[in-house]
Amino acid sequence: MKKNKNENNTTGYIEGYYGKLLSWENRKLIINSLKKNNMNTYLYAPKEDVCHRFNWRKKYDLNWRKNFRDFTQFSKENNINVIAGISPGLDFDFMTLFNKAKNQESIDYNLLYYKSKQLLEDGANSIALLLDDIPEDFKNRFGDKLSEGTSHGILANMLSESLGKNIYFVPRIYADELIDDEPNYLSDLSFVLDSKIKVFYCGKNVVSKSLTNYSKIKKILNNQIIYWDNYYANDYCPRRLFIGPFIGRKKLDNIMINPTGLINTDLMILDIVASKISNNQCENKWEKILKNHGVPSIFNKIKQYFLKPDFSSETFTTNSSANIQHIEAIDYLLWKWKSELSREWYPYLFNLKHDLQIKLNILTSERLIKTQTKPLSEYFIKKLNKGEKK
Repeated sequence: MKKNKNENNTTGYIEGYYGKLLSWENRKLIINSLKKNNMNTYLYAPKEDVCHRFNWRKKYDLNWRKNFRDFTQFSKENNINVIAGISPGLDFDFMTLFNKAKNQESIDYNLLYYKSKQLLEDGANSIALLLDDIPEDFKNRFGDKLSEGTSHGILANMLSESLGKNIYFVPRIYADELIDDEPNYLSDLSFVLDSKIKVFYCGKNVVSKSLTNYSKIKKILNNQIIYWDNYYANDYCPRRLFIGPFIGRKKLDNIMINPTGLINTDLMILDIVASKISNNQCENKWEKILKNHGVPSIFNKIKQYFLKPDFSSETFTTNSSANIQHIEAIDYLLWKWKSELSREWYPYLFNLKHDLQIKLNILTSERLIKTQTKPLSEYFIKKLNKGEKK
């Protein structure tokens, strides 16, 4: 079997967003893209899979397991590793975990172990324990005697030891900006977490403007860090879409992207990311990738609105250069560009058109009422009426 050039690194796709759930056939398309782009890993951790997170104790049914086994077999045939995630942090009983450490029964731990074991038996290469995006209520639930960071580390260690293999781990504090939520979490975690466990981390921010191998987390944990990159994610801003060049990432050996859940868009994003990882991506290379995916050249007239996220460290010093030509370009893309990708982008293009019309004061009150939510339409119409009175 042919091996990837970057087999010692971890690169690939994270199905870890809110609001979207891929089909098994779409996941196979991602596997094909990973293989084509010399990446090697797929993390299955969709927030919308209720058996993964919200109701993690529930067993996967036979039909799901059949599909998962077929998917993992397909992935192995294409030399792609599948990490299967479990996210029990919303309501895991850590009090009984320590009874387990004293050789007493822990129902929650047993459920976690057997579910992990089943995923491995059904073809997953590894397990990821995810304790991210959970309430900051650990002390309220378990008291001051238990440290959250220590408890999470012990759980990860126990699961890794029980399974007889190293696992992956997503801590509750998974970006520098979250450290103030629980200042002792990462240091407490560092004292107990097995150094062989690989840790996912987002960098300085949940959506980081830049990533390097010199992240603050590497001064705290001795574990290998894999960057969970939300650069292209839009589940936190579902009216927007980011498909620009992959910038601000330098010489990273281990990085996986958590993108949009729009299959054709994500296949294009994987090509964009791979071109950056394999060489120093330039503007011409990015435009060529868009062209290869059937994006009309007229898109370049409005690309500024889709290039990258807006980061909290940035301030707007000048007004956006919205003009009628931008709206004309959007109209072409809406009505004359027909493809699977155009259908995915339709709502984002339409929302942008409305935003530009509002900015240019050419969206009538009637259209505002029809196209915007009631709170927004009321707000804009009040502003419009104030302007008319002046």
